[in-house]
Amino acid sequence: MSRQEAPRPKVAVIAGGGTLTALASDPFEICDYGQAGSLTAADLIDRCAAMADRVALVPLAFDPRPSFDMGPEQWGAICGLCTAALTEDPGLAGFVLTHGTGSLEEAAFFLSLVWDLPVPLVVTGAQRPASALSSDGYMNLFQAALVAAHPQARAEGVLVVAHGEIHLPFEVTKTATFGLDTFRSPDLGPVGLVIGGQARFLRPAAPRAPRADWRGLGALPRVDILYCHSGGDACAIEAFLAAGARGLVVAGFAPGYATGAQARRLETWVREEGGVVVMASRGHGPVVANSRNDGHGFLPAGRAAPVKARLLLQLALAAGRAPAQIARDFEF
Repeated sequence: MSRQEAPRPKVAVIAGGGTLTALASDPFEICDYGQAGSLTAADLIDRCAAMADRVALVPLAFDPRPSFDMGPEQWGAICGLCTAALTEDPGLAGFVLTHGTGSLEEAAFFLSLVWDLPVPLVVTGAQRPASALSSDGYMNLFQAALVAAHPQARAEGVLVVAHGEIHLPFEVTKTATFGLDTFRSPDLGPVGLVIGGQARFLRPAAPRAPRADWRGLGALPRVDILYCHSGGDACAIEAFLAAGARGLVVAGFAPGYATGAQARRLETWVREEGGVVVMASRGHGPVVANSRNDGHGFLPAGRAAPVKARLLLQLALAAGRAPAQIARDFEF
């Protein structure tokens, strides 16, 4: 049977926004774009007609936003959209979501914590707009669709695909503002590669289960990130607490420390008001328990980067979890 005659897996495409769908008036413009509008999911599929003999792409309507305006509300809506689509068409092999790369790692991580469908969601983006002469977006979309249609992707749930690599949401991070190979998993590397027209997984899937039900989340508790630097005081902490923060994530000095002034104020908040402080690092690598932070009542973030630790802490607080339980949530 020829490729044209073989059954094609059906993958739904959601254009959540971002550079992959953005248009500029100049095909050489890769820094300042969006003035000429953006592409819909249907537009993207039309422009990628060459992949039609490999994957049947189906557009889903969604109100796109730039990455800096995406958050749990929009990500929950994407879950709802996918759930409805799979109910209507159980034959869908998976979903592809285009997302702005600025917050793509946060989006993928949050979605991985709440994803409860039996088919995968593959998140992708681009570093160059759709109008650019050498846009990476179309290849990323193609590779993401191949991964979404791959049988092994079902066990993974949510994945990130870019520049020929397959990443786990917990591990991946954006490392460069303009480089096409910006998405990396610094600790363990990608879980798979897309070579030519084939997706190849290098590591087996780890057991996964949703950490929360996206249907009943509502507004999440306020959690802010304190970025540590030399000479840092408690000024930002006071502002966060006055704004109603229920938890704070500290992007601390590696391997996970705040200044003395900050640590003392945070300890008072933990001891006297029941605040929850998670100690992360502003660099790469794990933050583990130690006597200094234990003495202050701070929880270690493990391998979670500050932006991901924030989302995980929000979900934990929303569920009413105690500090000891929250500490276990960070044991990835």
